Amino acid sequence: MSEKSKESEPSLFIAVFDTVNGAETVHDVLLNMQNAEMAHIKSASIVLRNKRGKLKVHHRFGLNRWTGAAGGVAIGFLLGGPLLGGAIGALVGSRGKGEERPAKAFLDDKLGQDQSALIVVFEDADWEAVDAMFTRYNAEILKMELSAEAEQALTDAAADNTVAQAVHAEVDIEATE
Repeated sequence: MSEKSKESEPSLFIAVFDTVNGAETVHDVLLNMQNAEMAHIKSASIVLRNKRGKLKVHHRFGLNRWTGAAGGVAIGFLLGGPLLGGAIGALVGSRGKGEERPAKAFLDDKLGQDQSALIVVFEDADWEAVDAMFTRYNAEILKMELSAEAEQALTDAAADNTVAQAVHAEVDIEATE
C-alpha cells in the first residue's frame, strides 16, 4: 500500500450483490485482506432492504471514531436521501461510471429484497486486489472518493443527536460490532 494510492484511489466502495449473503461473504474476505495487510478498513456496513422497502444498515466494523451506532449513523447519513445525503454530496466525488450519483440513488436503483450491499470505507488498500475481489464476487460497484472534509462531516453527523434522529427515521441502523 503506497502513499500515492491514498491520494488517487476511491476510499468509499458501495457494492451490491445478487444474494442476501453476498455482502457478508465479501465482508469476511475483506477482513482477511486486512489481516494480510492488503487493506486498511475504517468502517464496513452491510445493507439490506426490510419488507417495507426501507434500507437497514448493519454496522459491522469500525475503526477510530466510526464505531458501533455512530458508524451506522455515519453510513446512514450517506443513505438518508436528499434531506441528509445531499448535505455532503459536494464533498464526495463519485467514480462510478464517470457520473455523479448519490449513494442512496445507487442503492434504490440496484438493491432489491433478495440482494445485499456492502459499504466499506478504506484508509488504504491494494486497489487492484480490492477491485479483483469485488469482480470475483460479481458485485456492482459505486466507487467514491471520500475527502477529509466529507469524512469529518460524517463524523460530526454521527455525533449530532438531531442528525442521528433524522437518520434513524429514514434508515434502520443496527450496530453489530
